[in-house]
Amino acid sequence: MGINIAEAAEGQDAPTYGSSLPVPNVQEMVRMDPMPIPERYIRNQEDMSKTTDMTHLLREIPTIDLSLLSNGHKEELKRLERANEEWGFFQVVNHGVAEELLQRVKQSASEFFELPLEEKNKYTMPSDDIQGYGHAYVVSKEQKLDWSDILVLIIYPSAFRKLRIWPLVPKEFKKDRGLFK
Repeated sequence: MGINIAEAAEGQDAPTYGSSLPVPNVQEMVRMDPMPIPERYIRNQEDMSKTTDMTHLLREIPTIDLSLLSNGHKEELKRLERANEEWGFFQVVNHGVAEELLQRVKQSASEFFELPLEEKNKYTMPSDDIQGYGHAYVVSKEQKLDWSDILVLIIYPSAFRKLRIWPLVPKEFKKDRGLFK
């Protein structure tokens, strides 16, 4: 199954997200020497107090029922608005994506992170984008970073999907991307 011309053009209208500086791969740093954590990944107490105020988590994360929303349910629309304003994110239920597909994508993502660095680097996040593998929003050499690597694959809107960044290994990624059309 090859990529057709229409698919190859997808993502051309996708927005860019500002530049990001390259940083080392966290998994590889750990594999080389698991003991030292570079200073740039360690947050002091002052940094922690800025990022770890969890009082908003005393309530349950908002859940939005997409089936209600797609049927014009006004109360669900109000819940969506509140979730965006108060939390900035929410959990979606009754979205119609098969549990089997969700599990395959999750398994594929786990397998992707176990690949050798050379293979993962084929999908490196461009410095002006958040799609791909690596770190996003790294704007200075002094910035404190999360102790993680990420893989961001935008699915919708499909015009923002950049199939060239979708991993070909594990094979399920290539197979499953067509199911999100």
